[in-house]
Amino acid sequence: MDADNANGAIKILIVEDHHVTLDGLHSGLSREHDLHVIGTATTSDEGLELARKLHPDIILLDLHLPGTTGPKTTVKEFCSISSSQVIVFSGENRMAFIQTVLSLGVAGYLLKSESVTKVAEAIRQVMAGKKPVLSPELVSGETKVTKSEQEVLKMLARGMKYNDIADRRQASPATVRKQCELLLLKLGLDSREQLIAWAVQSGYGNLELEV
Repeated sequence: MDADNANGAIKILIVEDHHVTLDGLHSGLSREHDLHVIGTATTSDEGLELARKLHPDIILLDLHLPGTTGPKTTVKEFCSISSSQVIVFSGENRMAFIQTVLSLGVAGYLLKSESVTKVAEAIRQVMAGKKPVLSPELVSGETKVTKSEQEVLKMLARGMKYNDIADRRQASPATVRKQCELLLLKLGLDSREQLIAWAVQSGYGNLELEV
């Protein structure tokens, strides 16, 4: 574990219990001239200890670590370290789960399918003030809205509530709510009201319902 600091470089702590992933990140990020891996840890407790001791700029954090009570607690503990910003690096891609993690104050959420080059780019973006930084497949534009999502947008644009949409689609209100949360993330919106306004402005209210 290298705790020496390279002048001017972004200081990174990697907390990851899969050794192949850890070694790959360490090796790849260390080749970037402006990045410096100052420490690695394979458990939450060890990671927290190093973070408080080394004051990294970025903590690259896996969510499922030995010795933790759960991902939510883990994220809260690392986000409480004021000297550092947390980028989650996880294989978990359920949108409701990701939304919860983002609400805890992380600076980014990257999937483990990302290349080291993309991880390095995300670190630079966070340090430049862009937050949150997400894996591209988690953020899509209008062209990537699925047929099912388009149906929900049509009903929202026509003033239907979650319960009404759920009844129409023979689904639960919770399912409809999660689908709307995904749309908020995809479209870069903050609230249900903004989503309804976007749907109306985009013409979904004028389209015939196909459900």
